[in-house]
Amino acid sequence: MFNSNVIAIETHTCDGLHVADLARESGVTPATIRYYSRTGLLHAQRDPNNDYRYFSPTDVKRVQFIRQAQDLGLKIADIKAIFDSVEQGEMPCGKVETLVRNRLDTITRQIEELRVTKHRIAAAIIEWEENGEIATDNARFCPLIEMLGPEGQTLS
Repeated sequence: MFNSNVIAIETHTCDGLHVADLARESGVTPATIRYYSRTGLLHAQRDPNNDYRYFSPTDVKRVQFIRQAQDLGLKIADIKAIFDSVEQGEMPCGKVETLVRNRLDTITRQIEELRVTKHRIAAAIIEWEENGEIATDNARFCPLIEMLGPEGQTLS
């Protein structure tokens, strides 16, 4: 017997992965997937029945590539440029090598700057320890910092 009060609901399952599924299969968090979507690294489709985002199963490899590129120090903009090259039919390996070499140069400079800063900090601590109590009469903010010159040398 047919009950006219029961409404048949058509169910539809998309062939893609929802955010949590893609995250789990890629080894990242759902927040990471959403971030990659906001930045344009991933492109979700919308399920017409519930408006949920879903991704292609091939996006698992895309997320893994993004993580590997980030592990090499590449920025989101760099990874976008790589994906743009691929979408234009280009093999981006030359671009990737240039980006990674440039990143290495940047990191090398940053390491040197950090070494200089580390030396400055260590010298300031030694200076503070040797001077003991520091007069606060002429200090506007903190005499520990104000007594140091631009390169960490003592002004007194």
